[in-house]
Amino acid sequence: MTTATPARLRWSGAGAVLAVAVLQVVAVVVTAVLWFLRTVFAGGACTPRCDWATADAAGVLFASSILASVALTATAAIVAGWTGRDLAWVPLVSTALVVVGYLAAAALFDAAMR
Repeated sequence: MTTATPARLRWSGAGAVLAVAVLQVVAVVVTAVLWFLRTVFAGGACTPRCDWATADAAGVLFASSILASVALTATAAIVAGWTGRDLAWVPLVSTALVVVGYLAAAALFDAAMR
């Protein structure tokens, strides 16, 4: 015979996910500030060959990496709440996704501005 886990104990898994998600929020804020500074100061230094469509695509890439990261963490929090599993590692992977998305978008943006 198994004993059902009380709901308040099962939600501790979601609490762990949300606690680690603070790192993800910091990464999003820092990379968003860096992205803003990169894009604001790029227009004046642009050569006549700048590819603005690619620069816009870089912005979409960066925003998409943030949205995917948030969706992944939210899904992990819901699953951890339902199952009580420890999924606190998922926000760390999501944070890496934000950083990799920023680096890829920055490289694409820089290539478009040359």
